[in-house]
Amino acid sequence: MRYLKVIFASLLVILAIIFILENRLILEQAIQLKFDLYIFKAETPNIPLWVLILFTFFLGVFTASLYGIYEIIHQRQTIRHLRHNLEILGQELKRTAPAVAEESPAAANE
Repeated sequence: MRYLKVIFASLLVILAIIFILENRLILEQAIQLKFDLYIFKAETPNIPLWVLILFTFFLGVFTASLYGIYEIIHQRQTIRHLRHNLEILGQELKRTAPAVAEESPAAANE
């Protein structure tokens, strides 16, 4: 499975490089973003389109990473809780095992 991930990532990088090389002139065009509310107005300086694409890509990677970290933490808490429950059940089983062993010969004689 690890090899498939490496192959997929390599193909994705190669496709991205081909995309950039074929669209180099378009990606170098400068754009200006505007945000206009009636009480607030904001404009960015002229930035190349490739910078905006790269920024949004890494913003997506960062957001997905945060979600992944949250999921890992949540799974670890669940595992910790289940292990604690397993320990409690094991202790209860050890306590009740001698009582069950004493009752079983009496039940067999009847």
